[in-house]
Amino acid sequence: MRFFYSALMFGCMLISCQSLADESSNHRLLKAFHEYGITKCDDFIIENSSLKKNWYFVISKHEDNIDKKIKEVSVIQIYGSKNDTLKSDDSYIQSSEACYLHSRHTLTFAGSCSSNVNLDHWYVSEEMPDKDYTEYKNQHGVRYFAKEITLGNFKACVHEYTIRKSHNIK
Repeated sequence: MRFFYSALMFGCMLISCQSLADESSNHRLLKAFHEYGITKCDDFIIENSSLKKNWYFVISKHEDNIDKKIKEVSVIQIYGSKNDTLKSDDSYIQSSEACYLHSRHTLTFAGSCSSNVNLDHWYVSEEMPDKDYTEYKNQHGVRYFAKEITLGNFKACVHEYTIRKSHNIK
């Protein structure tokens, strides 16, 4: 019985949707954030996490809020098409003063990493020969990590990067 209640609580904590993006899609996204208590970050959410064409999203929060005055909600989006898909995982925190975003992205490309990294814009900042990842940076200090995967004669390159932003509540 305890498992049933845990599963029911978990089910109540997630909203999952799939559709083509349009203006009503973003209204649906904001409605989901509002249901979980983030009501003062609409413009910030739309600016950073608006739904893209051919999207799928899952929204969740901690079972217990961080604090009565602080709300946290995460949205995972998967969008694009076969062989050109992006997964983003955006966590928003709303305090009385500001909205905060920690955004994590994963892209996967067919082929080697050497053929999928534009060295005109990125340079190797850390090779990590004893790890599976290589760190790249650009001229603005943005960094991402790439990992090459080989399965038989097939190669894929996984790119991962994070962004942190904040927005004052007016």
